[in-house]
Amino acid sequence: MKLTISSASAVFQNPATTQNPQSRPNQEVMTQRDIQNLRDNIRQQIRAATDAQGRAGVTIDQTPPVAPTPPENPRVITVRNSDGTQTVIGVPAGLARDVIPQQVVDISIAFFLTMAAIIIGLPLARAFARRMDRRGSGAQIPSDLSHQIGQLNQAVDAIALEVERISEGQRFTTRLLSEQRDAARQTLPTSTPR
Repeated sequence: MKLTISSASAVFQNPATTQNPQSRPNQEVMTQRDIQNLRDNIRQQIRAATDAQGRAGVTIDQTPPVAPTPPENPRVITVRNSDGTQTVIGVPAGLARDVIPQQVVDISIAFFLTMAAIIIGLPLARAFARRMDRRGSGAQIPSDLSHQIGQLNQAVDAIALEVERISEGQRFTTRLLSEQRDAARQTLPTSTPR
């Protein structure tokens, strides 16, 4: 209920009429009786205004206002303003369901699961591959087998050396035989044709 009292506000709020008693030398200081009269006038004006509202069919509701009932399962959003105040906004639960299509939600979930699998799976796959490489190259040959392989290697080298000597001897023999044939041809007399 709002009531505006113009005469009382003029007395208390008008700086031209309400001055300090020391600054008004020609006017008298308000006495207690004057203040009481002013209060009585304000009360009479308030009664008259409420009676006029009652006669006009306006009723003054004395019950406190009832807050609206909140929706079921509201989502509450709190906004903090720069001046330090807070604004609370309640969004009904059913309102946000239809904003994002279900296919988009499914694709988003699949994307994040794939990213998690890559982030976790890639290092595990690399570690597994390194472990497999170490096992393959780290297989040791038994010492008796390695000794036999060393002897076989020496025997093959010796055989290769002997084959090289044999082939050198054959080349030397072939060269000697061809030189002797050429010398024999030169020493034979040529026969005259008949």
